[in-house]
Amino acid sequence: MIPFYEAVETRRSVRSFLPDPVPQDVLDRALDAALKAPSSSNLQPWRFIVLESPEARAGGIKACLDQAPATTAPLLVALVARPWSWRRHRDEILRIQTARGTLRPSQAAYYRKLIPLFYTHGPLNLLGFWKPAVSRIVSLFRPFPRLLTRTGVRLTAHKTTALAAATFMLALRAEGYDSCPMEGFDPYRAAKVLGLAHGEEVNMFFAVGKRAEGGIWFERALMPRDWVVQVR
Repeated sequence: MIPFYEAVETRRSVRSFLPDPVPQDVLDRALDAALKAPSSSNLQPWRFIVLESPEARAGGIKACLDQAPATTAPLLVALVARPWSWRRHRDEILRIQTARGTLRPSQAAYYRKLIPLFYTHGPLNLLGFWKPAVSRIVSLFRPFPRLLTRTGVRLTAHKTTALAAATFMLALRAEGYDSCPMEGFDPYRAAKVLGLAHGEEVNMFFAVGKRAEGGIWFERALMPRDWVVQVR
């Protein structure tokens, strides 16, 4: 296993891979690590889809525009954001905590009252029109979170899902394997290949494997630290 900071330093977006398959236990550990990534309200609005069959892999490569990482990697994985899974996942959190005897009254109130307030938009998105205005008015008098529009729910799901993506890539590198996140893809073909439900959206694809010689095309070019880190 590679130590954490070494994994961070050596993780690169690899464009060319060796044909060696990724062992199932390596993939399972990386996926299990990714599923422990933090998420907004712990709602975990994601699912990973491993493209194993030749048909799924061929469809995934085409959806990824035949990019070099997709065509050379021995494994393709899709990460899907699920903005509207909140109700089912909220209920599962309540079930688990109740079964454990650890559900606090404040936690129960949060999931049963506040979460629907944030995520519900009503018929024809009627609530979505006024919620941002209400939250802005209240914030004039006291700190108050922004009540989410439908677009806000989608953005929150994708931001949270990106945390799982980062964890997955670092876990793979800790195992000595490489990846390339791909945000360039045909979303319509991808949805068909992956059999996505209504409201599900591909966050990104991953090419996974061992880097080939020359698989790193460019040296890192990092922005100056004082451009991206500020202290106030």
